[in-house]
Amino acid sequence: MNICKNLFIETKKQKRRFNFLILVGTILAEIFFIYGNYHTKAGAEDGWLILFYSLPIMNCLFLPVVMAGLASRLMDVEHKGDMLKSLYTFSTPKKIFFTKYIYGTIMILALIALQIMALYKCAHMLDFPTNFPIKYVFILGFNTFATSMTLFTIHMILSFFIKNQAASISVGILGSFIGLFSAFLPVSFFQKLLPWGTFASSLFIGYDWNRETRETFWFLLKPDFSSSLICIGWIIVLIFAALRLLNKAAVEEREARELSNGKSKSIFIHKRPTEILKLKGSPAWIAFFIAPVISAVIGTINYTNNLEILTNGWISLWTQHTLFLSYFFMPIIIGIFVGCIWRVDHTGTNMNLVMTHRKPMQLILSKYVATCFITTLSIIWIIAIFIFSGLIIHMNSPLPSEIISWLLMGTLGAYVICAFQMFVSLVIRNFILPIIIAFLGSMAGLYCIHIKHPYVTPFSLFDIALNQSEARDVNMGRFMIAAILFIAFFLTLSISYLSKSDVRSNE
Repeated sequence: MNICKNLFIETKKQKRRFNFLILVGTILAEIFFIYGNYHTKAGAEDGWLILFYSLPIMNCLFLPVVMAGLASRLMDVEHKGDMLKSLYTFSTPKKIFFTKYIYGTIMILALIALQIMALYKCAHMLDFPTNFPIKYVFILGFNTFATSMTLFTIHMILSFFIKNQAASISVGILGSFIGLFSAFLPVSFFQKLLPWGTFASSLFIGYDWNRETRETFWFLLKPDFSSSLICIGWIIVLIFAALRLLNKAAVEEREARELSNGKSKSIFIHKRPTEILKLKGSPAWIAFFIAPVISAVIGTINYTNNLEILTNGWISLWTQHTLFLSYFFMPIIIGIFVGCIWRVDHTGTNMNLVMTHRKPMQLILSKYVATCFITTLSIIWIIAIFIFSGLIIHMNSPLPSEIISWLLMGTLGAYVICAFQMFVSLVIRNFILPIIIAFLGSMAGLYCIHIKHPYVTPFSLFDIALNQSEARDVNMGRFMIAAILFIAFFLTLSISYLSKSDVRSNE
């Protein structure tokens, strides 16, 4: 089969999967952030410099997750029901991989085209000049394409060779952490070597912030293409690595080795909770342990470098630890765990089997309890890292008495997100989309806090619980009522949906 026919078949596979909406949602989210941060500077003569600086910074946050999601969605069809084994009977691993790789490249080119159009649209919305040199548009597009392709190549390899798509998503989340953190560090050769940091290291806009006047002066830098060239080098290395792995991807030989080495095993009945067992060996645990650690490292470094501003001791350290964790990454971690718990039941005809033995209420509540248990462990892990970090930097003051309320409020706020994601992952029989919804929901929660309506969304409750600059103004009565109502509503909705809807399998 020629490449055009393969691409046509791939397009058919992706029909009604709405991959393009992921790109559109990403662009809308970036415009929302940029407009929300700089609408007060409408009409500024140097406004176009602000846009060319802000867009790569937003890419540091969004695109690692988007590339992971795109690669995972492209491979999700083949991993369901071991479809790859069937495809290998009339095609080769190389054809399958590179057809999807070319399809993803087209999607990335579409994403960059949308970003450039959004750049001009945002300039018009903010009344910024649009007569900037066109060469900077091409430089921005080239740097974005080189970095995005590197990330997409990494995630295509992970999604192709690792059946559990949580591995690719976890790497994407950690990459988003790394990219965002590197954006606030001086550019170094090590930073240029990291694909996730290239969005920031290839910036050609600088700024100088005057602490006394609190004004920012923006200026042009000489474009540096070294980061993008390193990315091209990474792509070449990764493609060669993929070729070697694809050459060894003969399913028949691997199965033959497994059968020849197979031995009869005695049956062992696990006594641990069933829903927890579904997470055994899941890459989601990587995000569980690593994401809070990275957030703590970033927060501790930021705290020690700004002691003249952050003067509230433990409370200031806590705000730095939970800044990105509460707003972005913790909701995504919860979304991953809920998705992993539902993924087993949504595979093949497993749901038919489960529903013959368990009632809808029993199934929903058991999954919810398991998710809440894991979330509680995560909150305790965050508190433990926080205390350990304070001891390392020799905090002289005693631990604040508010730490108990932080723990309780944060746990209850996380339970609300668990209930919401439980319903979303039940209705949307896909692993990636509920995680993207969690990501967008965290931004919606941030916006609701900004407009002084923190009790409107499940995500804003968790944000104000962990962010102590907001928690001081929290009405505990309203917080408790809103949390309980949200939990009861989404659990009832889940039970009702599962009770009245038909079980759908093999989709």
